[in-house]
Formats: sequence, structure tokens, C-alpha cells
Amino acid sequence: MYGNTHWIAWPAALLTEQEPIPASACWWALEFSPRVVLLEDALLLETGMVQRLWGGLQPLLERLEQAFARACTVAAKPPVRAQGDTAWLALAQLKLEQRRAAQGLAEAGPVPADALPLWTLTALQEHSAVLQRMGCQTWGDVRALPRAGLSRRIGSRPLRVLDQAYGLLPQPQDWLQLPQRFALRHDLGYPAHSAPAVLQSAQPLLRTLQLWLQARHHAVLALRLRWHHDLRRVDGQELPAWDELCIRTAQPTQGMEHLQRLLREHLERQRWRAPVDMLELQALETVPWEAAPLSCLPAEAGQAEHAHSLAWHEWVERIGARWGEQAVRQVEPCADHRPEAMQCWQNAAAWLQKKRPAAPAQGCADPWQALWPPWLLAEPEALAVQANRPHWHGPLQLRAGPYRLESGWWDGAESLAVRDYFVAYNEAVGHVWIYRERARTQLLAEQAASWFAQGVYG
Repeated sequence: MYGNTHWIAWPAALLTEQEPIPASACWWALEFSPRVVLLEDALLLETGMVQRLWGGLQPLLERLEQAFARACTVAAKPPVRAQGDTAWLALAQLKLEQRRAAQGLAEAGPVPADALPLWTLTALQEHSAVLQRMGCQTWGDVRALPRAGLSRRIGSRPLRVLDQAYGLLPQPQDWLQLPQRFALRHDLGYPAHSAPAVLQSAQPLLRTLQLWLQARHHAVLALRLRWHHDLRRVDGQELPAWDELCIRTAQPTQGMEHLQRLLREHLERQRWRAPVDMLELQALETVPWEAAPLSCLPAEAGQAEHAHSLAWHEWVERIGARWGEQAVRQVEPCADHRPEAMQCWQNAAAWLQKKRPAAPAQGCADPWQALWPPWLLAEPEALAVQANRPHWHGPLQLRAGPYRLESGWWDGAESLAVRDYFVAYNEAVGHVWIYRERARTQLLAEQAASWFAQGVYG
């Protein structure tokens, strides 16, 4: 099995009535995992690396079910879902659950991979007639046949897909990615003749815009709504194919309520010269989103909640008085080139009382800062070395580097860091940050290179 993976599959057809299924209908899933893919008619999420961040698998499933229900636009019974250790396995389990639901049968739980029928894997279903003549009904039957002879009969691709389904080979994925700019069209499917009808039809676009903003941690300042005329000539007068309006907000926002009110006011003043059959929404200007910190304390009776929304220092002082000053700590950056020493934890109450001059905005002084990983391991992990190549759940490919670091001599020989850093990759662990200890003595120079993993990007 390649890595600690866990896949969850959902029927993507319930998210939209459009065919093929647009990627924008699945952007909501990026809130829960960066590894989201559309595979055949299913939406799949790889959650092995993020379950801990959500408190475990069960809390994550509960949140996913709620989010999926909100995202569904097609009325249906409670949708089925399935899980598996690989993408193909989760998809096969989903197909099986969907057939059971269509037949009115109760859920029976996951089926062992060897017992899954041929039709649950498209690569095998295409050759089901040949396989059934050879006595194969399940995945396990296919694996029991001599591989060389079977490959000559049905080709190598079905067997390669079967190996991927069992986790014996990595499965390349076309991961869902957000576009850099938001511009989305929506075919109404019917002519809209009035401002309320156009505004109602724009709701899916606004919801998708909100998902895009939240996933990119941006807020919108200006947007453009365009509409396409169903007719090109009215009363002998030529009409432009598109009309548009632009709106701008005084403050950046991720909330759609204010934007809906602005759109309603502008649309009601429009003169509708022809029915509308298509809408397009564009984000003209966005900025990084800086949400205001909210208070962790409940609002006092008779007072508005927003009066305490910025009382972060009060919360720190109260918790510190109740549990002790060391109970609340604040991370503080340190001027040190060693990654493990770039930050330290301080007493939060004392940190808030410090007077810190506002630092001028600066660009990246060191281009390598853009490649620093967001997460460091608690302690660097020693890596196995084979043929002078570092291994971590398989051989690692060096993608970027070396970045040479020599620092920490002032803290003594034990803290001296003499390293070459690299960005490395393999299918099992993804992109990781590793370093090689450079030889500081003749004894180290005669030994094999020492490699360590220190950071991850996922």
C-alpha cells in the first residue's frame, strides 16, 4: 500500500444537473482536504493526512455529510457514500452501494476487494465478456489467473488499474485546483424576464464565488455580472449579445448577503430589453482576507455581541487569572536561521503588553523562503540511505536545492547546524523538506551521508 491513504467517495451527479460535471461544483470539498479529484461520476477525497486535523475520521465524516447536503442541488434521498484505502476501491464500493440503494436493499458494509464484482471497476468491465468466459466473476478471480497469459488477452492496462486498486502501484491523479481568477458562467435553461428572476438564477454563481474566496483566503472588492440576451433583435432594433453591470464594495468581504443586496438594487434599475438565458460572474478585484478575531467569551446579557468581538486581550487576561499565566502562550518569531529555532513560545499576557513597532512591509529577502514548509516535524527523522540516495517509504527524488545552511555556532558544538537542504518527492509521502548533514570532521567525511526529514508540505 502506498502511504497511509484513506479515500471517501460521493456521487457527484447530485451536486449539479450539468453534464459533464464542472469542477466548480466540487470546490466546497477543498475546505476539508487539498486532495480532491473527480473520477468517473464520483467525487473522491483523500483524507489520510487531514483526519487528525478534524479530530478523527468520524467527526470529519459528519462535517462532510453536512457540507455535501448543502452543496447538493438535485433533490434525492440521503446520498450514499463509500470508503476505501485506494481511489479505485472507494469508487467500486460506492458503485456497489448505489446499486443496493436503487434495489431498496439495506447497507451491508464494505465488501472485501477480492469479492468485488467485475462491473465495479471500469477497466475490467470493458473486458467482462472475455473474463466471464474464463470463469471470472470478481476481482480476486482475475488476480488468480496467470498474469502473462491474461495480459495477452485483455492488455496490460486493466491489470495495471487492478494493481492500483489494490495499492500495489501508485495512481496518478488530476487533482482539483482552484483557478487564479474567478470567471464562471451559468446556463439558465429558461428565459428570465425580470430582476428577481435574474437574481435568483445568480445564486449558484454567488455561492461558488464564496467557496472560491474561502478556499483562497481572499475577499472580493469588485465584481462584474454579465447576462446574455436570448434574442438579438427586438422591434427591429439590434441588441448586443451581452449586457453587464459592475459593483464595488467599500470593504472587502466574503459574505454574499451584502453582495446580493447590492445586486438587487442595481438589477431593479435595469431595463430588460430581451429575455436572459445565460449569466457570467467575474471577480474583478480581490485582496487577501484578514478576518477580525472574535471573542471566545459569550456576550453579556443586554449587550450586543459585537461589542466584545475584539476583546482578545481580555480573554487572555481572564484565562491567565483563572488557570495561571503559563496556561496561555503566544508564539513569537526569533531571529535564527535554523528552522527548529525560528520561533519560541512566550507568556501571552506579557507578549500582548510589549510595545512592538510596526514592521515595514518587505518582500522575501531570501528566495528560498518561498520553499520553506508550513509544518516541521517535532524532531528531524533519520532517513535510510541506499546507493547514496535517501529513502522515506521509497526512494526520494530531489526536486530543488541544495540550500546551504551554517548556523548556531554561538550555542556550542551540539547546536551547530551545517546542512544542505532539499525539496524532495515521492508518491508515498508527497513533497517533503530534507537535509544532508555536511561533513565537519575527517571522521564524518569517511562515513555515509546522513540524511534527515524535517518538514512536510501537506
